[in-house]
Amino acid sequence: MKAIVTGSFDPFTLGHYEIVKQALKKYDTVYVVALNNAEKSYMFSLNERKAIIEKSIGELSGAIADAYNGLTADYMNKNGITHIVRGVRNEQDRAYEISLAEKMQEFNPKFQTELVSCPESLAHVSSTEARKRLREGASLDGILHPKAIEFVNKLNK
Repeated sequence: MKAIVTGSFDPFTLGHYEIVKQALKKYDTVYVVALNNAEKSYMFSLNERKAIIEKSIGELSGAIADAYNGLTADYMNKNGITHIVRGVRNEQDRAYEISLAEKMQEFNPKFQTELVSCPESLAHVSSTEARKRLREGASLDGILHPKAIEFVNKLNK
């Protein structure tokens, strides 16, 4: 069975990594797809975000990094994916993800969304925090995957 984990991933964090690891316990293949949102501006390009994902999930068998400049529903239909895995850190995330899941059902009634809770130890981790640390020149330890930190620091110079 295939699933998808999507996001802006600007950049991909340890929280995202944990969601992918949890998804791989249930699904044979998990597509980890960086998407563009026209309402956001990004620190990293779509291709750079995909490369950060690749560095982070490289050792996870069954995880595939990709990037897509279109609708999640179109990507899912094109790749025969019906399951979406989304991470939640708190009740605010949960409410947002439930509304997103309802919209995905409108695109295709076969789409099923599974909400996965982020480990409490990573609840403070966010792409926003990573970008803040990058701007300040602070350490990314505990925020990004160790295999991605050097790469992200080089991109940020």
